[in-house]
Amino acid sequence: MRKTRSLEQWRSIIEEQQARDLTITEFCQQHALSKTTFYAARSKLNESSGSFVRAKVTKNTSMSSNRNSQ
Repeated sequence: MRKTRSLEQWRSIIEEQQARDLTITEFCQQHALSKTTFYAARSKLNESSGSFVRAKVTKNTSMSSNRNSQ
């Protein structure tokens, strides 16, 4: 039976894939997802989000500690 997911659900799925160290193929196999559907949902989300790109913060630095050391 085919499962219908909302765009928010797909956004969460895509963010999870990006956060893990897995290829899309590996992620889809582990979560019983169709790669075609995954790519279609990702494309639809990219179209609906306009020109904004989600950024992932990888390092947190404190501006106040940088100022104090100068």
